[in-house]
Amino acid sequence: MEVDDNMTRNVTVDSCNNDGNVDRIDTNAHTIEHCHEPTSENSKDEDENKSVNNQDNGEILEDVDNVEINVGRTRRLKSNEKEWKRTKNKKLRMEGKSYLGFSRLGDKILQNKNRLARCIKPTCDSTFCRKSKMRHCETFLETTRQQIFREFWECMNWDQRKVFVCSNVIKAPTFRKTANENSRRKGSYSYSLNNNTKTLKVCRKMFLNTLDLGYKTVQEWVNNGSYGMYKETGKRINVKEKIVLRHKAHYTNLETFFGELPKLPAHYCRKDTMKLYLEPIFQNLSDVYKLYKTYCHDKNVEPLGRKVFNKTFYAHNLSIYQPKKDQCNICFAYKYDNVSEDKYKSHLDRKEKARKEKIKDKAAAENNHCIVVTMDLQGVKLAPVIPASKVYFKTKLSCHNFTVYNLKTRDVMCYWFSEDENNSLVSSTFASCILDYLERYCITESKIPIILYSDGCNYQNRNAVLANALLNFSIVTEIEVFQKYLEPGHTQMECDSVHSTIERKLRNKEIHLPSDYSTITREARTNPKPYEEKKPHDPVITDIKSIKYSDHKIQVKLDFDSDYCDLPSRPKVGIPVIMQYPPLLKSRCKIKEEKYKHLQELLEDLPKDTHLFYNNLLH
Repeated sequence: MEVDDNMTRNVTVDSCNNDGNVDRIDTNAHTIEHCHEPTSENSKDEDENKSVNNQDNGEILEDVDNVEINVGRTRRLKSNEKEWKRTKNKKLRMEGKSYLGFSRLGDKILQNKNRLARCIKPTCDSTFCRKSKMRHCETFLETTRQQIFREFWECMNWDQRKVFVCSNVIKAPTFRKTANENSRRKGSYSYSLNNNTKTLKVCRKMFLNTLDLGYKTVQEWVNNGSYGMYKETGKRINVKEKIVLRHKAHYTNLETFFGELPKLPAHYCRKDTMKLYLEPIFQNLSDVYKLYKTYCHDKNVEPLGRKVFNKTFYAHNLSIYQPKKDQCNICFAYKYDNVSEDKYKSHLDRKEKARKEKIKDKAAAENNHCIVVTMDLQGVKLAPVIPASKVYFKTKLSCHNFTVYNLKTRDVMCYWFSEDENNSLVSSTFASCILDYLERYCITESKIPIILYSDGCNYQNRNAVLANALLNFSIVTEIEVFQKYLEPGHTQMECDSVHSTIERKLRNKEIHLPSDYSTITREARTNPKPYEEKKPHDPVITDIKSIKYSDHKIQVKLDFDSDYCDLPSRPKVGIPVIMQYPPLLKSRCKIKEEKYKHLQELLEDLPKDTHLFYNNLLH
């Protein structure tokens, strides 16, 4: 099915397999009505942009291993010597090409003098060389000289050229002395070139003109040579290298400090960035530097300065703040003229349609014509969180909060679960939470429709597992369920206020156990009533991947202004409705051995009544 430019999404479904799963689907429908037919399962892709109000310091995942990330643009304030004007011209000079040389203007040295490319110079025309029996300049044909020149400048690198010169120029004691003993002359030079298979002596002019080299250059290379080989005895060490060598132990200590800090990748843009983020404990870079000075004091090592610290911090591609994925990509691209006017206007039109649709549904919910809820996942939280210094270098348990918000009643349900109970964020996890909420609070005697608003995150809100679950719920309860997705980059929802309220309540609070988040969630709001929460051990997560397709159909709407149409799929006959789902997790999940050891090392800074929980963690 192809959609024109004014449509928001495109839906394509291929055939179903024997297990009831669809082989391929592009579920980008703006609105899906789960009346009576399944949709297919989408692979877990990158999340859509989150809302501005939902940006949070914890939008990160803890496991940095095996994360596939693409190389993005290079960061600012990081020098690249290969792009320097001086480096580029140096490379051109060493390749024998034209380049910009240096010139002096008063007290200033400028790189503005054009230097021509290397080219072969005229051959020797000396009468002495023609008569001499020791020199064979006249025996070299012009083609031979051209071949020597090309091999020298096109087939050799700079070091090989030095070796070539040192092997063809011999320095000997001075043959003829024309001055007294204080003469600066240190020796005589004899030059030779290869003519086919023979090595023949030539004069200095012939040698230099054939290779287009300067006399001072050849003299320096030969003087620094030994046994026909050039040796790097005159390599200079700049001031920066001297400082690094003098403070090598201090630099090593700084590298060790950054290596020991736990780092987390981006949550919603791990495919687009190589940046790693420190755990959301530090307020700014000054806090990290204070910890570094304490770290050096404990090791009796003098800390390096703030400038070196900042440069090393950015060189490791680290950051304290999370990427602002809630900001709309299209709007920012349009700001810098990277998006066409038509595409930008279409984007704004879809945004306004989505907001108007949400306002209309909210008004209908106020009149008891439907039930409207919003849902979203809060950023990752960690446990334990205590002000002890050792906590900065230890990995901790990840905790997640999936929030569902009723627009009319303002009732909130927070589904908290920690890493030791569910160590994978898969579609079954979120579908189980959504079904639990619908079965608890949305089944009424009048059987009014249910509308679910969310962003377009595939593994949370737009996948075959959730579609099948809602379809089965619709068949069993005979209630129509609608899924509606907001425009990416403009997904502000009421459930975001729940996350911000919890974040404010968490400020300056110690977290000893994952269950402490449940307590703080209940205390975060008092009016109109406290937030409800599901404790981590409550049996909510079920294996709804085993749902079968029914004989009915799913209808989709590609735009809020368009009509519903049937989602094409192969008919399934005789597939029963699932009344109860088996549990997805048979037991508690194991955590990494390193994380378990780190948590054990933190026990001495935690209350004793919390030790049993961490001691019983599977690993």
